[in-house]
Amino acid sequence: MMLVFLITAVCLVAPVNGPIVAGYSPASEPGHWGVDYGTGPGEAVLAPVSGGVTFAGSVAGMLSVTVQPVPGFKVSVSFLSDIVVSEGTRVRRGQVLGRAGRPHGAPGVHLSTRIDGRYVDPATQMGCFNTDISRALRLLPPPQSYPRSRAHRNPRRDLRPRSHRPSPRRRDRAAPSGTGPGALHARRGPLAEGGPSRNRRPPPPGDGSPCRAGGARVRGG
Repeated sequence: MMLVFLITAVCLVAPVNGPIVAGYSPASEPGHWGVDYGTGPGEAVLAPVSGGVTFAGSVAGMLSVTVQPVPGFKVSVSFLSDIVVSEGTRVRRGQVLGRAGRPHGAPGVHLSTRIDGRYVDPATQMGCFNTDISRALRLLPPPQSYPRSRAHRNPRRDLRPRSHRPSPRRRDRAAPSGTGPGALHARRGPLAEGGPSRNRRPPPPGDGSPCRAGGARVRGG
């Protein structure tokens, strides 16, 4: 995805100030794998894009310069009569690469583009010199902040629940019937206020002073 983004963001300019005299037509015989621009012989040929020069020399009997703006994408201008740059150097878009020759017998220059070694139509990268890279950004999915979106959906999702504590009002309120906490407190109230009961539990040891009855100390049985 990143390679697609980088290649789509690359914008080319015409290597010469002249009309297109032959378009990209790989299906024709014998096949035309680029675009021919018409210009006068000896006219300056400019770099269509900024990048590193990966080739500058003769191939198949013609002078050619290849510039690589991003990995996997190469732009070549061919049928030059002269070359003024060297392989391994970097060039800027619009910098002079050489002089126009005679592609296919007529004055001009040949422009071709390759992605991972396969020829593609140079026109797909033309015409965006004065635009932004919004068309490339449309290829990528919109960014999402996963932790932030989770917090927005449920801000208390990762919080530990508080332990249940009955409010003072509910604890003091006596329900007339039922099995809830209120009813349980209601039964305990009369037992604490009445006389001795078999079911009454003594206080735990050490919670208070020994009980007295008529001034005499009462010993536990």
